[in-house]
Amino acid sequence: MMMGAGLFFMVVIGLIVIAVPLLIVALIAGGGQKALFKTPPESNDSQTFQEPAGKRKCPTCGRAVEMGWNVCPSCGQALT
Repeated sequence: MMMGAGLFFMVVIGLIVIAVPLLIVALIAGGGQKALFKTPPESNDSQTFQEPAGKRKCPTCGRAVEMGWNVCPSCGQALT
Protein backbone atom coordinates (compact mmCIF):
# COMPACT_ATOMS: atom_id res chain seq x y z
CA MET A 1 0.00 0.00 0.00
CA MET A 2 2.78 2.41 0.89
CA MET A 3 4.54 1.66 -2.39
CA GLY A 4 1.49 2.75 -4.42
CA ALA A 5 1.18 6.09 -2.64
CA GLY A 6 4.88 6.83 -3.08
CA LEU A 7 4.68 6.01 -6.79
CA PHE A 8 1.60 8.21 -7.15
CA PHE A 9 3.34 11.20 -5.56
CA MET A 10 6.45 10.66 -7.70
CA VAL A 11 4.30 10.74 -10.85
CA VAL A 12 2.40 13.85 -9.71
CA ILE A 13 5.61 15.70 -8.83
CA GLY A 14 7.17 14.60 -12.12
CA LEU A 15 4.20 15.97 -14.05
CA ILE A 16 4.39 19.25 -12.13
CA VAL A 17 8.11 19.57 -12.79
CA ILE A 18 7.55 19.02 -16.54
CA ALA A 19 4.15 20.67 -17.08
CA VAL A 20 4.69 23.97 -15.23
CA PRO A 21 7.82 25.02 -17.19
CA LEU A 22 6.14 24.00 -20.46
CA LEU A 23 3.10 26.09 -19.57
CA ILE A 24 5.29 29.09 -18.73
CA VAL A 25 7.16 28.77 -22.04
CA ALA A 26 3.89 28.44 -23.95
CA LEU A 27 2.46 31.55 -22.25
CA ILE A 28 5.58 33.59 -23.00
CA ALA A 29 5.81 32.42 -26.61
CA GLY A 30 2.09 32.80 -27.25
CA GLY A 31 1.70 36.33 -25.92
CA GLY A 32 0.70 35.70 -22.34
CA GLN A 33 -2.73 35.27 -20.82
CA LYS A 34 -4.41 37.45 -23.43
CA ALA A 35 -3.47 34.97 -26.14
CA LEU A 36 -4.46 32.02 -23.96
CA PHE A 37 -7.91 33.36 -23.11
CA LYS A 38 -8.54 35.30 -26.32
CA THR A 39 -12.16 35.28 -27.43
CA PRO A 40 -12.90 34.99 -31.14
CA PRO A 41 -14.07 38.16 -32.84
CA GLU A 42 -17.82 38.49 -33.15
CA SER A 43 -19.09 38.37 -36.69
CA ASN A 44 -21.82 40.84 -37.42
CA ASP A 45 -23.33 40.41 -40.87
CA SER A 46 -25.38 43.58 -40.53
CA GLN A 47 -22.28 45.79 -40.67
CA THR A 48 -22.09 47.80 -43.86
CA PHE A 49 -18.91 48.52 -45.74
CA GLN A 50 -17.85 52.12 -45.37
CA GLU A 51 -15.86 53.92 -48.02
CA PRO A 52 -12.57 55.44 -46.87
CA ALA A 53 -12.64 59.16 -46.10
CA GLY A 54 -12.21 61.27 -49.22
CA LYS A 55 -13.58 58.60 -51.58
CA ARG A 56 -17.04 58.00 -53.02
CA LYS A 57 -18.59 56.21 -55.99
CA CYS A 58 -20.12 57.53 -59.15
CA PRO A 59 -23.89 56.90 -59.05
CA THR A 60 -23.90 55.98 -62.76
CA CYS A 61 -20.89 53.69 -63.32
CA GLY A 62 -19.88 52.85 -59.71
CA ARG A 63 -16.23 53.79 -60.14
CA ALA A 64 -14.36 55.47 -57.27
CA VAL A 65 -14.19 59.26 -57.48
CA GLU A 66 -12.62 61.89 -55.24
CA MET A 67 -14.73 64.10 -52.98
CA GLY A 68 -13.92 67.36 -54.79
CA TRP A 69 -14.66 66.10 -58.31
CA ASN A 70 -17.73 67.44 -60.14
CA VAL A 71 -17.59 65.05 -63.13
CA CYS A 72 -16.80 61.33 -63.21
CA PRO A 73 -13.64 60.76 -65.27
CA SER A 74 -14.88 57.32 -66.40
CA CYS A 75 -18.37 58.04 -67.72
CA GLY A 76 -18.56 61.85 -67.76
CA GLN A 77 -21.65 61.99 -65.55
CA ALA A 78 -22.09 65.04 -63.34
CA LEU A 79 -21.51 64.21 -59.66
CA THR A 80 -23.43 67.13 -58.12
